[in-house]
Amino acid sequence: MGGKGSGGNRIGCGRKRKSAFEHLVTGAPGHRGGARLLTHPSASAGNVTAPVELEAFDAPAAWHAAAAALVPLVADLAFLEAARGPLEPNPQIAELRHQIGALEAEAQALIVWQELAPEAFKARTLTKATALNFRMLCRSIVLEQQLAVSVDKGAADHRGLMQRIDIELLRFCLSPIGKALYEAAPVVVNPLARFLKKGTT
Repeated sequence: MGGKGSGGNRIGCGRKRKSAFEHLVTGAPGHRGGARLLTHPSASAGNVTAPVELEAFDAPAAWHAAAAALVPLVADLAFLEAARGPLEPNPQIAELRHQIGALEAEAQALIVWQELAPEAFKARTLTKATALNFRMLCRSIVLEQQLAVSVDKGAADHRGLMQRIDIELLRFCLSPIGKALYEAAPVVVNPLARFLKKGTT
């Protein structure tokens, strides 16, 4: 029914009209206008998040001061030990050894920082917010090195410290995670490639 001579179409039959949203997506009736691409408001030029710049900073100043003060103390200790006679007590030697022991840990932590920090900066895991954790990691590595040459080597405390260091290295992306780490080779683009393609067609 609804054909010629039948009195016209029934109310509600036939193709339904498009909503305003459907017109916006699919275009004008009959698809003459083609589809339109809708962009999310967050994708506008003003809301695009720029890549975070690499912000590198130095180790704590106290570590640098400890390393600088350690050099003359070690030289003085070597001089006094060379000049001391056999079985001759020297209270200055004991005092210098105490001072060196207090500064040596921070100087060694500085060496660990200088070794690991460049890769952590490159991975963008070492920031102002994570600097405290990174300093703790450096100190833990120094402590582990001391335990590794002591009578407590391999003991429960040593093993627990090694496990903690391994976890912290993973947090800063400084140890392997079971997959090969590589960088994609740079793609060299010939600036004349588009003209060469036109000539071959």
